[in-house]
Amino acid sequence: MRYRVDQLLVERHRPRNALERLLRHNALRQSLTEQVKAVVSPNVAAHCQVADLHGGRLTIRVAGAVWATRLRFELPKVQATLRSLGDFATVEEIRILTSR
Repeated sequence: MRYRVDQLLVERHRPRNALERLLRHNALRQSLTEQVKAVVSPNVAAHCQVADLHGGRLTIRVAGAVWATRLRFELPKVQATLRSLGDFATVEEIRILTSR
C-alpha cells in the first residue's frame, strides 16, 4: 500500500485514541500553567492553574476568592507579559474562576 508523504505526516502526529488525546491535552495544559506561574507572583502561582485556552480567552482557575482577587490586581502586567509569549499571543481576555 502506498501513501503520500502528507498523509503519513498527518497520521503519525494524530492521536490514535481518546486516552492519547487526553494525555496530549493534559500535557499542553500543564505547559501553559507553568508559563502562567512564571509570570504571576510566587504567592499566586502556588494557587493557580490554566483551565482552558480557547480562541482569545484564557481561563485560569484559582484556589479561592482571596487568590482570585490578588490575581485580578496583577492582570494588567500578567496579560502584557503573556502576550509576548507565543502560546498566548492571541489572548484578548483572561477569565478567573475560583475552585471554592
